[in-house]
Amino acid sequence: MVLILSLVIAGASAWFVGVVSLATIGLLLMFRHWHDTQQDDAVSAYVRESTEDIQKWQERLRCLHAETKQNASALLQLSDGVIVLAKDFSVLLINPSAVRLLGLKKRDALLGRCFTELVRVPQLLASIRSAVKEQQPQEFAVEVHDQGVIRPLRVRVDLIDTGEESNLQLSLRDETESRRVEDMRREFIANVSHELKTPLAAIKGYAETVELAVQDDPDAALHFMQQITAQCLRLERLVHEMMQLARAQAGPANLHLSSVSLAEIVGDAIRTYEPVAVANGLDLIQEIPPGKAKIIADREATLTIANNLIGNAIRYTPTGGEVRVSIEEQPEHWALIVKDTGVGIPSAEQNRIFERFYRGSRNEESSTSGTGLGLAIVKHLTQAQDGNVSVTSTPGEGSRFCVCLPAVQSSTELNRV
Repeated sequence: MVLILSLVIAGASAWFVGVVSLATIGLLLMFRHWHDTQQDDAVSAYVRESTEDIQKWQERLRCLHAETKQNASALLQLSDGVIVLAKDFSVLLINPSAVRLLGLKKRDALLGRCFTELVRVPQLLASIRSAVKEQQPQEFAVEVHDQGVIRPLRVRVDLIDTGEESNLQLSLRDETESRRVEDMRREFIANVSHELKTPLAAIKGYAETVELAVQDDPDAALHFMQQITAQCLRLERLVHEMMQLARAQAGPANLHLSSVSLAEIVGDAIRTYEPVAVANGLDLIQEIPPGKAKIIADREATLTIANNLIGNAIRYTPTGGEVRVSIEEQPEHWALIVKDTGVGIPSAEQNRIFERFYRGSRNEESSTSGTGLGLAIVKHLTQAQDGNVSVTSTPGEGSRFCVCLPAVQSSTELNRV
């Protein structure tokens, strides 16, 4: 504009002033267009970068939400109890397992309340205060009484540093099952010790007597030697059955499952015990249907089951009775049934006869006594093969044992095995 004004003052011709004016206006328009373009590019780049940042933060928020949801789900499903307390002992978090283990109710209503008002276990509260005072984790065992049930718990108290203040985390573990297993272990060791002590003491006594009688009374010495042999056989049978029980309790890991014929296995067991039944004056009757009765099982384990059931039936049936062995087809299973007319089992003992070393009142009525492991072996071997065992009995009339094992359903399942 200054240039045009100068030309007018200088008396330049009109056409020259017009040309210069047009050129100046063109340059101004081009500069404005270039400036606007630069601004648009800068704005577009800023919007694009902002959009990318927003998308990144949205993705991080989505991942964080999914992780939080997953952690919360895991916490809710955790079998151990977890509680987080604030510095004033108010409940910040508690999962359903902790509510159950402490005998509390309505988990949502517990949040924000003082933990010392909810739980009345002096040792637990004292240990929490000790953890706060000493700034050290605490681990201990307590017993919680819940509606007549005593529940042993293993509790650990840890301090959580959140940066501003320390919270407390309580971890609760139910030790009911572990104590039961420990009691079973102690009982098993005591029973094994007792079972081994009796024949060993007898062998020692007979051996000492033989030394004294071998010269003066050869017949008595022979009798004592026979007793020593009998006791050694008892020990051998006990050790063998304990090994069978250990194998059965190991589950399917030590079994070789395949398609086998239940009829053939039961036939082998019956042939083994026919002489024993005849010697005891019993009728051993078999009712095996035509066909192979194919099952998915371990042959040796199934033979052990059949032998134990038939042997028990013979042992507890008086002379003149009968033992009936049959095979029945059931939905998706084949059932081995051993029924006798023996002394029977009282109803109060029927739930315990599958325990290790358990001997009920029927042992007193039988002339022979087993190791008390046979039915425990039957139970564990049956369960390891995905089967089930049951018993029905009436004292004085006999017992009926039924073992159900999975049947071979199709060629597909057979190939899988």
